[in-house]
Amino acid sequence: MPSSGLIVRRTERFEISLPARVRVASGCMDIVQFAKGIANDERWIEVDVVDFAQGGIGFVSDIFFARSLDLEIEVPNFQNPDAGLFIQCEMQVKRVQMTDRRPAYLIGCAFIGLDDDKKSSIENMIDRLRGMADTDQNDGDSHA
Repeated sequence: MPSSGLIVRRTERFEISLPARVRVASGCMDIVQFAKGIANDERWIEVDVVDFAQGGIGFVSDIFFARSLDLEIEVPNFQNPDAGLFIQCEMQVKRVQMTDRRPAYLIGCAFIGLDDDKKSSIENMIDRLRGMADTDQNDGDSHA
């Protein structure tokens, strides 16, 4: 039977808006090097995370990242900066699409090389996002 070409997500996706930073993973540094001024001294580039799922992250960036490129990401804990990071892990670029509102790229990535601690931080983030979604739905119901 021929495939319809339809891509079906395997995990629930949460639309969010969080500041984060990404950089080319150490294994790909010889392949990709950005011009001076694109990244900071530690090679980090500021991005905006726009969706989060158990399988990966989507972010918007003014900088192009090629498919199959391995990246590191850090999502800071905006509620309590002293508590460390929400997420710190590696991921691989799976999808790149230009946005239509500003000259930027929507980058879809899948998590790679997750150890137990990183899996736990992703689960904690999913639980946190589910809690926010439940609160939003309850607030909407009480105003009806």
